[in-house]
Amino acid sequence: MIADIKSTGSCYKRTGKVYWPLFRREVKVSFGMNADVSTEYAEKCVSQLLDLDHSGVEQLLQASVRFFYDAERCYGEPLPFLFEFENMEYPKELNVPTNILPYIIPVEMYVDKEIPNCFSISLFAECAWEPEHGLQWVVRNGRPLYVGGYDGLGSHSDENIYLENWKESNYLFDHSG
Repeated sequence: MIADIKSTGSCYKRTGKVYWPLFRREVKVSFGMNADVSTEYAEKCVSQLLDLDHSGVEQLLQASVRFFYDAERCYGEPLPFLFEFENMEYPKELNVPTNILPYIIPVEMYVDKEIPNCFSISLFAECAWEPEHGLQWVVRNGRPLYVGGYDGLGSHSDENIYLENWKESNYLFDHSG
């Protein structure tokens, strides 16, 4: 599944790439942050995103839409789209969560370390509404844990980090009401 695996001299020991059908593109995968991570383990973690069930994908996309609307409330409408999103039409009908997909570009997936029976992955993506920090998704054992601005939360942090400490910036929670 992970192709073109190479050793690196950076904090992530190896990188490769994987094709993600949801976005119809290849995405870089970095694994082994200052630790050894087997290819088999990294592939199980990557599959948490690639093979996520429909409900999990819906949760991630709905949370991303909430993040978009929050940015709109903070910065005003219409949001200025920059860089690769600059000439895009403003999103419409975001009550259909898949309509947010063109406004998200997955850049890199991260698997920090290897923990038995804990398959977790973090995604960094560029997004039209947050050009400075981008978007982060964290999925563990087939369950979305975090959607928000990329704050460098690792793939294998304690669940309380995503669900309690970062609850206010985790768009999996609907903070509108």
